[in-house]
Amino acid sequence: MKILLVYPPITVYDPDPTIPSAQPVLGLAYLGSYLEALHHEVRIMDALALGINNVQRVEGGTRYGLSEEDILTIIWEFDPDLVGVTCMFSSYSTDAHRLAAIVKDYNHAAPVIFGGAHSSICPEWVLKDENVDIVVFGEGEITMSELVSKLQRGEGISEVRGIAFRQDGRIVKNKPREFMTDIDSIPLPARHLLPMGIYLNNSKSPYNIRFPATTVVTSRGCPGNCVFCSIHSVWGHRWRYRDPKSVVDEIEHLIKQYNVREIEFLDDNIAASNKRLEAICDEIIRRKLNIKWATPNGIAYWTLDEKLLRKMKKSGCYRLTFGIESGNIATRKFIGKTHSLESAKKIIGHANKIGLWTVCTFIIGFPYEKKDSIMDTVRFAVESGTDFAVFYLLGVFPGTKVYEIFKKEGLLDFDRVFNDPASATVTDFSVIGQSLASRGTKTKYFTQSELQACLDEAYRVFALSRIKHFLNPSRLLRKVYSPEDLKYAIRLSTAMSIPLYRMMLRKFSTHFALHKKANLNQNIR
Repeated sequence: MKILLVYPPITVYDPDPTIPSAQPVLGLAYLGSYLEALHHEVRIMDALALGINNVQRVEGGTRYGLSEEDILTIIWEFDPDLVGVTCMFSSYSTDAHRLAAIVKDYNHAAPVIFGGAHSSICPEWVLKDENVDIVVFGEGEITMSELVSKLQRGEGISEVRGIAFRQDGRIVKNKPREFMTDIDSIPLPARHLLPMGIYLNNSKSPYNIRFPATTVVTSRGCPGNCVFCSIHSVWGHRWRYRDPKSVVDEIEHLIKQYNVREIEFLDDNIAASNKRLEAICDEIIRRKLNIKWATPNGIAYWTLDEKLLRKMKKSGCYRLTFGIESGNIATRKFIGKTHSLESAKKIIGHANKIGLWTVCTFIIGFPYEKKDSIMDTVRFAVESGTDFAVFYLLGVFPGTKVYEIFKKEGLLDFDRVFNDPASATVTDFSVIGQSLASRGTKTKYFTQSELQACLDEAYRVFALSRIKHFLNPSRLLRKVYSPEDLKYAIRLSTAMSIPLYRMMLRKFSTHFALHKKANLNQNIR
């Protein structure tokens, strides 16, 4: 069977300033390798990456990716029997539905199957679009392979677990499929189907020590229960992991095939087993692989110790991200974070001591959060010793516990929009885009603009606290062991100073404008 898997373009609605980047779509690549192993002919169209330089103004926003004409050309050239579309983000779901319409205009008989986080959270909403025939919810490889086999043989799909579909004018949601226990049974992702050249050329960032860099996933699922997290809709709570040898086989392949020099592990919980993480480090060291690696999605600090940190550094780790989220005890309890802040400080301190760069992430804007809670978070960021702090405004994603709380409090409700997308307006999707792109959502105690002011203040306070930090030669010397380290330290210091400069300039400009207006009003009077 000829199967086209698609990552759609992205439309960012005003005033969201997000600029999408081209990143390997590993979910589709894993699905592609699984289907290829079953002798299907597979093609992946990453419409965002392939058209990353094609930026178009559309009604109410900006569209990034291939034009509809280019998308249709690829569909026409491949002439697929079936099209799978990933719909990961609720705020970008309109692009996925537009792509479904393009497919049906070309060949109405070709089944269109949706998957991804948004589709898994609300399959019934997605199926309100008659251009979508079937939704795969949860983990996709086994479900998709079984579904494709049934469709190819012309058999019924009513017994296929993990799908939703329309039947006799009503939407049917089958029983969920159990998550795979042996994820080593999935072949390595089919990167040969991806535009790797585009990804690697776009991987240069001041926050990466080496280029080109790419991403790897070594496990699925997270045993955590954070109120804001939507990833459980796809991967579940049970942590499932790959064998360390398989992980390092993939890294070695990336080095040899694509000249990759840095790996970003995208696991939600790579250190759930510190023994396995140590085994991965041992295997990298044993093979003498010259690679640098980091954990941009975060790592569980409560599973780490000094011995493991040293082993990680020896194997190439140079930067760790810790998802602290809040420095306030009551807010942490609300979130579902149960591990102590003191243990976080201890691990951050030891990571700094042995020369690792440390980043802590924090979230502002939970529904019942007050100013003192936010200031506790900023205070912890300053006192923690972390090199960098990243503050986000809460993204309230459908399907999460915090979304239901916001709904209950009457602070937002996107159900109407997703339940009847045909009647939704550009303004509706602009509001959704702002909330889900971490632009802030009104809470019990803050407006959206007040939350933005809190965010600016958090960055200002933290950045000012780190000026002496980065001018301290003894601290920087702990990070610098080679000319490469020195160059990276300079890049990071520059990257940190630019946002602070822009923020101060914006505040000065605002103050100057208000002062000028006041003087003008005074002159008029």
